Amino acid sequence: MKYDCHEIERLYQENLSTAERMLAGLPVAEGWKPNIKGLNGWVYEQTVCYCLSQELKALGVLPIIAQQEAISGRIKIDLLVGRVAIEIKAGGSFGDDAKKYSGYRTKVEQKGWAYFYFTCGESHPPYRLATEEAFGKERTFFMDTPGDWARFVKEVLKNYEGKP
Repeated sequence: MKYDCHEIERLYQENLSTAERMLAGLPVAEGWKPNIKGLNGWVYEQTVCYCLSQELKALGVLPIIAQQEAISGRIKIDLLVGRVAIEIKAGGSFGDDAKKYSGYRTKVEQKGWAYFYFTCGESHPPYRLATEEAFGKERTFFMDTPGDWARFVKEVLKNYEGKP
């Protein structure tokens, strides 16, 4: 593997800092550093997308990737890689996220997609367990678990073309 959890975190932090600096440099920002919660998530999604794309290319796959793909109505998933729909969270779960994702899973699978969850980490055991129950352990990836990046890439590759 070209990447691991440490390299992904380094790239994320480096690019988040660059994004904040560049946004603060806009004339209308007058030097104010942005305090936008969504920026962290967007940069994390872009980092994961970039690293996954690089890994798949190294394995001989030129990935077809879409971002913010509609599941149903206004409900969107963060990343669609082939037929793998991925929810990406920089900060783990909040409250009833797992219940929401269980409902989304039905809609995702009706489209013929495999539904994955990817996060930097989850320190609250009940949320971690609920997420694993909503997605299935084989499709839930926590970067605070050693080896999960390699397992993630392997599972995306396995499900990429439709053979779960």
